[in-house]
Amino acid sequence: MTTNPPVSALVTWTHTLGRPAICLGRLIMPATAPAPVVVLSEIAQNSDALGISGDFPAAATAAWAVLAAPHTDPGQVSWYAHHGPFSSYDPTGPETLTEVTLTHDGASFHGDLVGHRLLSSLDTHRLLEQWQLDSVAVALGKLGRR
Repeated sequence: MTTNPPVSALVTWTHTLGRPAICLGRLIMPATAPAPVVVLSEIAQNSDALGISGDFPAAATAAWAVLAAPHTDPGQVSWYAHHGPFSSYDPTGPETLTEVTLTHDGASFHGDLVGHRLLSSLDTHRLLEQWQLDSVAVALGKLGRR
């Protein structure tokens, strides 16, 4: 259970390939965790080449700029990449969560693919239920996007 409803925002950044990229960012303040969780959901509007997995630190830096929790050490945030039928990447697959390990240098986040760990379908389902996230379609609709 969460202490507050998740905060959602469209997150935009310039991908390392030099083109604009977008994803759905959601900040979750779990009652049972000492620090927030941020879930970045890949959306079909973003081309696969500009996906969050290949540029997660830049996406996280852009997300934190709009979702930052007051008085929170950004180095303590837990990060997850979220993919599924709503994504440009593997839109036929089930929903997945990938835990992403990042460091923060005071200005931006850093990490690489070595710090990515795909969760089991059971753990993915459990966390999505625990976080009480709207579906990506509903969250995008609330933000005026389809």
